Amino acid sequence: MGAESDGRQQGAQSRPATVMLALSTFRHSEKAVALALEKAQDAARLVVVYVADVNLARYLIGSDVGLYPELEESCEKELLERHRQAGQKRVAEVVERAERMGIPATTHVEIGWFALVCLGIVEEERPELIVTVRSSRPGWVRRFFGSPVDELIRKAGCPVIEA
Repeated sequence: MGAESDGRQQGAQSRPATVMLALSTFRHSEKAVALALEKAQDAARLVVVYVADVNLARYLIGSDVGLYPELEESCEKELLERHRQAGQKRVAEVVERAERMGIPATTHVEIGWFALVCLGIVEEERPELIVTVRSSRPGWVRRFFGSPVDELIRKAGCPVIEA
């Protein structure tokens, strides 16, 4: 079951004009894509966001390369660029599905911090609904370090559905 948070929904129309699907290196699922497409059928458009999350490089590139900062930086850039390109392919597949359903779609594929990138796009695109999915981190990690999805829910100003 998904959870929904209500921001600017009071008094808003029941059909959103813009639905945003927020995915990332750590946050992707067919269920979220299907739900966003379903919600976007009655909307004016779908905005598909994919964030190649900078945390990926920090998780995978350990302290062993810390002795070689230039190696760490080049490995990080290469890894993130690879994931950005993979994100472009994933987003293109979603857009193709949306277009077959008659749903106009725009895309944003960026490297960065999930919540910050998404909130910047929310500011620019003004969606009335966001569909996303949580990463599979343990609950204690979310409580200790915070949750990018929780930050998105708090600051988006519109309902956020977790698929």
